[in-house]
Formats: sequence, structure tokens, C-alpha cells
Amino acid sequence: MADFSVSAKVWLKEQAKFWGIAIAIHALGLLLFGLLAGTVAVVMNNGEAPLFESVMDTIIPESDLTQFDVDNAPLEVTELTTESLMMTEAPTFAQEAQFNDDSATFTESGGGFATATDTDYGGLGGFSVSALGPGAAVVGGGGIGSGKGTSKNAGSGGSGEGFGGRGSGSREAMVGSSGGTKATERSVAGGLNWIARHQNSNGSWSFDGHQRHCKDASCTAQGVAKTDAGGTAFALLPFLAAGQTHKSKGPYQKVINDGIGFLGEMALKKKDGSLHGGQASPMYVQGVATIVLCEAFGMSKDQRLKAPAQAAVDYICRAQHPELGGWHYYTPGTTPTAGDLSVVGWQLMALKSAKMAGLNVPPVVLEKAAKYLKTVSKGKHGGLGCYMVESPPSPAMTAVGLLSKQFLGAKRTDPDQIEGMAYMMQNLPGKTARNSYYFYYATQVMHNLPGPEWDDWNRSTRRFLIDTQEKKGCAEGSWNPELPSKDPHGEQGGRLLCTSINTLNLEVYYRFLPLYKLDKTGGPDENMEKPTFEKK
Repeated sequence: MADFSVSAKVWLKEQAKFWGIAIAIHALGLLLFGLLAGTVAVVMNNGEAPLFESVMDTIIPESDLTQFDVDNAPLEVTELTTESLMMTEAPTFAQEAQFNDDSATFTESGGGFATATDTDYGGLGGFSVSALGPGAAVVGGGGIGSGKGTSKNAGSGGSGEGFGGRGSGSREAMVGSSGGTKATERSVAGGLNWIARHQNSNGSWSFDGHQRHCKDASCTAQGVAKTDAGGTAFALLPFLAAGQTHKSKGPYQKVINDGIGFLGEMALKKKDGSLHGGQASPMYVQGVATIVLCEAFGMSKDQRLKAPAQAAVDYICRAQHPELGGWHYYTPGTTPTAGDLSVVGWQLMALKSAKMAGLNVPPVVLEKAAKYLKTVSKGKHGGLGCYMVESPPSPAMTAVGLLSKQFLGAKRTDPDQIEGMAYMMQNLPGKTARNSYYFYYATQVMHNLPGPEWDDWNRSTRRFLIDTQEKKGCAEGSWNPELPSKDPHGEQGGRLLCTSINTLNLEVYYRFLPLYKLDKTGGPDENMEKPTFEKK
């Protein structure tokens, strides 16, 4: 022990100062590395809706928003990638479909097996792999361990969880097998380019102010709705549907980052989960903006967005009519009214996105919503939808009702789904009055009901949207809400709303995995009742 004490004293005298200097240098180096790599934000949470000050990154390169050429794209199938979003001239070469997996049996990502019951099966968690291959940069859920798989939900491992259709692998196969073509992908890229070029300097978009960014007089038809929160939410959805987030190293990273930052500022004003800022049509805006936050969180796994997204979901739940189960223009704390199916559709889509992102949605809210849907369903089997209880059925409300029921667990063989599909097939795009809102909901419904009807619907919608997209001037890539006929929602939302919804329509091939899959043979369910209808 005496020898050790002597040795220690000698070491302290001769070596300690050098070790101290070395430790100080390493600590300084780590500090400088942290400053160069980025700041670390610590946000205190006192139980209220979280602060947004540090949610968005600030050091992101400016986007090169060169005008996009959407014309002369051939119809071969392809995939939308970060690289293709940056190609400003339309390619002239053909590209064959690329499939990641040619197996006849579809398996949900993240493990688990689909069965006729809700039995839980453990699925392997998998590993996170980001941006391998040409697809969009979407990080998988990953993590070693077990992931819960049920008959309705994939486990937590795999590519992108509920948003797995936007990863590069499955998305390529989905585009090839679900009806997407090179022309649709060029239309999508052109739509995103136009939206990005008409963003405000504070990160928002305006239904009633896109012309302030125009380079010529071609971008006519501004809307009249005064809600930049709504304009921003609708503008961001197509970017997210293309697999681009504020974390993706793609051409629109800063555009998306600034847009989500603007919504964050709206949330800061009240800190109760509201995103509408008290502007026009508050619950429409709340629904769409909540979808944006849920999808941005679900795709990027950015934990800074989790609490704000959950707060927005909770706000929707508080705004539901306590007895009738619907949503209308009222907000929490105001006198509730019965509700209408149009507003209800956006809230249910937000709640569906929340569940896909792993956020909490109280089951009782969905049970009340299902109760409300019954009150606005008409027809022999309840397959026709109405705006309000006393309203007649319409194609648009039928589509909203059917998709809402699908989100709540309806089966594709249910009589109301079959009846509604037959009704919509009598109102194909291009053969009836133009209604982008109707096309948007109906395309999602039909995409979830694979078969010859989907093929007919898809071909009609795809052709109509590609043919009517602007091909010249500053307006190139957008859709004019006044041509070839007036869109019923064009006056309010103008060119921005029309372009956003039509772009989303062409992204249906990979935005969500279809709710109803073909059976293991690759064909439709032979036990499914065949609808009868006349094509007009």
C-alpha cells in the first residue's frame, strides 16, 4: 500500500497535468463539434400543448425552384423519387416497371399475419434503413425486438409503418401494379413545383394571394377564402404524399420545413391544440392541418412533432358533438350543432392518420362518428351519402361517406360499399360535372376496392387530370379551377386548392397502402357480390 501511495504521488506530479490538458482539449473539441453539427433544443412541458419554437430546423439550403416541364411524358410505369423531383425537363426515354417483390402473397410491413380475427401476433421489429435505392427518403420504424401485428395493423418494424407505401421499395411495386404511369408522376412533380413556387416568404400559402408570386398573367383564378392556415395545410399534403418531409434531403426540404414551421406558429397563438388560428372554416382547417402534423410525424419519426400532433388530435376529439357524433363549424367551447358529412370526412381522415402514426385516438370518438354516419346514409343498403340528414344524396358525399366507413373498418363486401361503388361508377370523371373534391375522395374509395371498377375509374381520372393540367407559363403544373368547367370549390380555394387536391389524386397509388388487398392468388375475391350499374 505504501508503494502504491508513492507511485500515485509520482504520477500526479509528473503526468496529471498532461492528462488534464488532454481532457480539456477533448472536451473543447466535442463542444465545437456539437455547435457545428447543430443546436440541441430542450423544451419544457408543463402539461399544456407544447411550444413550437425549436421544432423546425433553420439551416437548410434554399430550394432551386426552376419551372417544371410536365408535357410529353410517355405512359410507361415508373416511380417518383427525390431525383425525379429535381428533373426540370421531361425525360424522353422509356422506363420499365420495377418491382421489389413479385411474390403472389402480400405481407404487411413490420410482421404479424392477417387473419379473420383480431388476434395479436408478434412481428419482428426489423431494422431502420433510410434512403437506400432511388426511392424517397423515408426512415422505417425499425429497432430490434418485437412489433405488435394484428389482423388489421402491421407491426411497428419495417418500412415506414402505416405510411409504408411511401418508402422506395413498396412504392415502386405499388405504382406499377395500381395504375400509376410516367405521365402521372410527371404531373405530380409539376404540381409540387408550382405549389413550391407560390409559397409566401413566411412559409405559408394563401388561397387568395398566389398571384403575388407569379411571373406572368397565366396563374388566374385566385380563391377568396382568407385562411393561410388552410392554404398551408393543403399545400403541404402533396409533398408528404410524395414521401418528402422536413427531414428528407430532397429539393423541397426547406419549403416543407418552413410550411410546418408556419403551422407551428399558429399553434403557439392559443396552445390548446388548435391550428386554424380562428380563421375561416375552422374545423375544415383543423382537420387538414392535423393530417399534416400526423403524417409529418409518422413519416419522419421526429419526436418534436409528436406532442403537437397529439394536441391537434385531442382538439378534434373535443370538438365532436357529444351526442350525435358529428363535426361542424363549431369549435370546443361553443354551442355544438348537428354536423355535416363534409366536415366529418376531414376529421376522420385526420384521426386515421393519427392512428397510422401511432398517436392516441379514443375509441369512443370513433364509435360516435360511426353513429353519425348512419344518420347521413341513404339508399337501399345505406351506400349513398348526404351532406346533412335532410339533404339528398350526391356523388361527392357518397364518396366521403364510403371512405369514412372504410376508415372505421367497413369490409369491401359490405352491401353499402357495393351500392356506393355502383353509384360512383355512374359518375366517372370526365363524364360528369367537374368536382375535384369528389374525385379526391372517390379515387381513394375505388383504390381500396381493387377490381375492374378501379381500373375503369383510374383510367378515366388519370386521363382527365393529365389532359387538364396547365402546360405553359408560370401556371405550368397547376390546374385552373375554371376550365374546362367551373369547379364547385374553385371560388373559395382557387388554383391552389384545385392543384393540391388534383396532385393528391395522382398520388393515390402510393399515399396509403390499399385497405383491402387482393387475395393470395392475386385476383379479386370470388365471394364478393358483383355490383350492377350502367355506365353513362
